[in-house]
Amino acid sequence: MYRVLTIAVIAAASLLPTGCATTWDAVTSRKFRDAPFKTVGKVVSPEDPVAVLRADPPRSGDERAGAMYRLKEPALNKGTQEDQNQILDTLARNATNESSVVLRFAAIEALGRFEDPRATTILMTAYQTADGLTDAERAPPKATDKSSVIPFKGTSANRPPTRTGLETDAVLKGPAGYAPDTVAALRCRCLESLGRTHKPEAARFLSAVAGASGPDIVPPGSDDPEVRQAAVRGLSNCRQPEAVVALAEVLKQQAKKDVILARQSHAGLVKLTGKRLPPDPEKWNEVVQAGVVIAPEPTWIENIIQNATFWEKK
Repeated sequence: MYRVLTIAVIAAASLLPTGCATTWDAVTSRKFRDAPFKTVGKVVSPEDPVAVLRADPPRSGDERAGAMYRLKEPALNKGTQEDQNQILDTLARNATNESSVVLRFAAIEALGRFEDPRATTILMTAYQTADGLTDAERAPPKATDKSSVIPFKGTSANRPPTRTGLETDAVLKGPAGYAPDTVAALRCRCLESLGRTHKPEAARFLSAVAGASGPDIVPPGSDDPEVRQAAVRGLSNCRQPEAVVALAEVLKQQAKKDVILARQSHAGLVKLTGKRLPPDPEKWNEVVQAGVVIAPEPTWIENIIQNATFWEKK
């Protein structure tokens, strides 16, 4: 229960720059006390997010996060190719290397709204680097050589020392990276954003995390039930035939093992294909064998009806 609450709190916090939360943040901030009219004016008529993200010197973290949540893909909104490239570079840095979890969340969320194929690659990298470690910290420890041995005096029974320089550095440095709950929350957000890109490579990555690509393809974090559920949610939104194949495989694997994954995969199959079949793996296997056809995207009313039916059955 604690793990679920932690992820929910982090996810909710990442959404604060929008809606009523923006107004509350503005009127309770130090900027409001210093310049109340200017601060409220930015809430009513916010700055162009591209300009905020390209500002030099860089704006504050909360301004950049807010800009990412408001951001629309430049290439699809009268922006130049230079705008597109610079913004993608900015989002890539924030999604994969930024120390602030809030900025990582904001960048990952923004990338899920981009149609540029580079966004999919960045999101997969963001998933792989969600632990918050540097490349050096993520690399396996090197073999100890004689030059790294620390010469301690007074060793017992003339035995050679057992502590090395590498081990001493590790002890002095302490833990690195994000806490496990934060890593899981970041990975979940990456998977959900990947689903919104609707790209075949995104479907293949989500399939691997959900466990539908076989035991030989096991991305980090795929043993976490909540991460696998996020992968299934991503597949359910990824309008690609590969996503239907993966969901059918998850349903087959989890029909008698994991009730949550089975229900989620079934709901995703219905959503993507428009076929109101029962959660029978054999029937969905027949759909896959016959050739997958993605149904037209449902309207918001159809989504409400479908979700209400799904929860009623639960």
